[in-house]
Amino acid sequence: MDELFEMISSMPPENALSEITKILSRLLEDMDSEARERFLMNLITKFEGDKVTSLVNL
Repeated sequence: MDELFEMISSMPPENALSEITKILSRLLEDMDSEARERFLMNLITKFEGDKVTSLVNL
């Protein structure tokens, strides 16, 4: 996992997101709908927490 992170980190953000999207598309195709939903909700929840944290720092 560290190798993958290092590879992606060395790319410009737009390119990194494009590559991550390709990989996620393939992985999500292999998951059932419950697993996809759980993954997406975890991802959304993670970033919603960041908004709250940033408001607290104001």
